[in-house]
Amino acid sequence: MMRKTNDKELLNAIQLGDIHAFRTIFDRYWKPLYSLVLAITRDDEVTKDILQNTFSSFWERRKTFIIEDSLLPLLNRMARNDIINQVRRNKVRLAWEEELVDELRFSMAADANLIALELSEEIDSAIVRMPVNMKHCFQMSRQEEKTIKEIAIELRLSEQTVKNNISEALRRLRTHIRLIES
Repeated sequence: MMRKTNDKELLNAIQLGDIHAFRTIFDRYWKPLYSLVLAITRDDEVTKDILQNTFSSFWERRKTFIIEDSLLPLLNRMARNDIINQVRRNKVRLAWEEELVDELRFSMAADANLIALELSEEIDSAIVRMPVNMKHCFQMSRQEEKTIKEIAIELRLSEQTVKNNISEALRRLRTHIRLIES
């Protein structure tokens, strides 16, 4: 039996073909996914088919996934997509298909919008804490879409200094984003 391992470590093992790690993920997330899908389909057999497809697809595409924390959001999204695909292929007949597809799309869009908003706020917060020249170089480059040369002239800096400031700003933002994801 595998020790209590986090999802990132399990995904790394799964990507190397470790079937025991896959089984651990299956055991860990089968019930919450079953509840989610059953609440939508209201059919036990259809729910089981969708989950079988979701986990099969997860195994087949295992080498393409990158996560920072939990696999549950990824598996939820895969299950929702499987429901939508099966509804489209008429493998699942629901009286309220249109509403379901719209609801799932809205839910996924709302999740994406919330994540984008939170990320934008984090980026803005990180930019505010940058040194003045770095902040100005970055904002002029990314928000005002000015060239390195235009920024250098306007701020009376060398082009290399502008490049260095933008590179350092991007490095700090990447580091900051990695920290908030973990």
